Amino acid sequence: MKQFSEIDPLTIANDSRLVASIPDSTDHETTWYFLVDGDHLIIADAAFRAARKRWLHYQIEFPKRGLLWYLDTLQNKFFKTEAEGGLPKGQFHDKTVIDGERLKLGRAFNADGKGGGGYSFVTLDRKESYGTAKEYTFTDEFLFKNGLIQVLQNLADKVRAGQL
Repeated sequence: MKQFSEIDPLTIANDSRLVASIPDSTDHETTWYFLVDGDHLIIADAAFRAARKRWLHYQIEFPKRGLLWYLDTLQNKFFKTEAEGGLPKGQFHDKTVIDGERLKLGRAFNADGKGGGGYSFVTLDRKESYGTAKEYTFTDEFLFKNGLIQVLQNLADKVRAGQL
């Protein structure tokens, strides 16, 4: 499995692999970045915390074809009833293997810390230093009201077209 260096929050905006970015609608200090490195997509966030006088950043990496699966699963499994071919009643996640990497998409019921929903993109084979799987949880508001889903869809369209 290809390994990736941690992004540098000071230079990510000028990284040659950068294909898109979007400011976080719920945190004005955070920007989300999307980089393509060969056959992989890197999603990273970076924020300068003025109160702490330091940069915070995080990232996950997965095969870029995994983005197609995340979006397809969201639309065809989570947005449909069991009778329509969606997830079985009571199931709140789905898993697959793409290019040898296990991926998971899950419904998050407290994505914003206030009981609001969202979705978790998880890379089960890529671990944090403390052993848990790398993941990002995006709120429904950021995804659907503030443009993240459109950024992801635009990237997926370019992957399908062979442009990324």
